[in-house]
Amino acid sequence: RIPAAVIGDYVITARKDRASGDWYVGAITDENARELALSLSFLMPDRKYRALVYKDSKDADWQHNPAGIDYTESIVDASCRINLELAPGGGQAIRFIPVE
Repeated sequence: RIPAAVIGDYVITARKDRASGDWYVGAITDENARELALSLSFLMPDRKYRALVYKDSKDADWQHNPAGIDYTESIVDASCRINLELAPGGGQAIRFIPVE
């Protein structure tokens, strides 16, 4: 699924793992920093997920600090929205694992 995209600017993709209930989201932007809102409505309703988020650090930049990464975890569900803060030339990766 492609929840949001503008050709030449940015793209967000979401994919469900065929072998489990996990979901994966990837986002990438061009040389411009962006803040994008991602609706999690693609997740199963009435189910909680642990979100493992790998995102650009506050000082990340494709020219000066391309390896700046932060990691966070949270519990989300299909009614949530996540704010994606993408550094210039950066991106974000999220794994959603169903909570039993």
